[in-house]
Amino acid sequence: MFYDFCDVSNQFFELKSKNATHLFLSCWGCFFLLLGIFFCSACGNRDQEVIATIGKRQITRKQLEERIKQYRTTFSHAAPQENITPAKLRHFFLDQMVDETLLEMEGRRRGLADKEDTLQEIIRKTMVDLGKSIIYPSTQEALTYYQEHKELYRVPRRYNITQILVADEHLAWELKEKIEKHQLTISAAARKYSLAEEASRGGRVEGMDIHAFLPEIAKVIPHLKPTQLSPVIHSPYGYHLVRLEQVLPAGVLPFSAVENKIKDELYARKLREHFNQWLTEARIRYQVVIQLPPLETANEK
Repeated sequence: MFYDFCDVSNQFFELKSKNATHLFLSCWGCFFLLLGIFFCSACGNRDQEVIATIGKRQITRKQLEERIKQYRTTFSHAAPQENITPAKLRHFFLDQMVDETLLEMEGRRRGLADKEDTLQEIIRKTMVDLGKSIIYPSTQEALTYYQEHKELYRVPRRYNITQILVADEHLAWELKEKIEKHQLTISAAARKYSLAEEASRGGRVEGMDIHAFLPEIAKVIPHLKPTQLSPVIHSPYGYHLVRLEQVLPAGVLPFSAVENKIKDELYARKLREHFNQWLTEARIRYQVVIQLPPLETANEK
């Protein structure tokens, strides 16, 4: 199914942890983009070939072809997927249109839709209502999962550093001298001079695998001692000063470090399973009928 509760944004379900937002944002942002661009009313002209019915609602071949045409136009720059055949694409978008209709109809049945609501708002309200029965995982649930899946939380050696990035080599050497003479702290220098995104944090970069650093920096860090400041390092981005703060050993992260992440993942799974089950039952309850022969012979445009 196109819909996946693990992709619903934090505002929909008022998640307990900010980390869950990343689990719920990506695909549903894309879904509402597609929805705003592509959705066509299922109440098309009766003389058009009907390829799906949802109760008394109908989806015609023309509506499906129009959605696919709009998709191809809007995402014409995207690289084609070799394993996505025209038939699979038609099935994908027909499923999407059916699910949209089911959500809208359910929202109206539950009295969630106001007169001024857009289709997107009706679907959002319906999904919020569907998700209310799902309870956020307890600490014990998360701990049990952690104990059974510890290998998922094994990490390599990581490094905490402080970094300054400037565009001028002379300035970089000048800052290095002042820091080593204790005339300026590296965090103050980072806040004032650094061009890196972590400048506002005083240049702090924490918990990074050596392979995540720029190659020029990765060569230097393993040879530094804690609190040691590197020479000026040149990269395509400019001139760096790096101080090694701490080396974090490889191993399994403690439960306290991953508890919220595990809870969010378990919550996402519960939502996904609950929603997929609801869709399966809703297709029966709303008497969804897919006319496969007309679908397979739909013109490709």
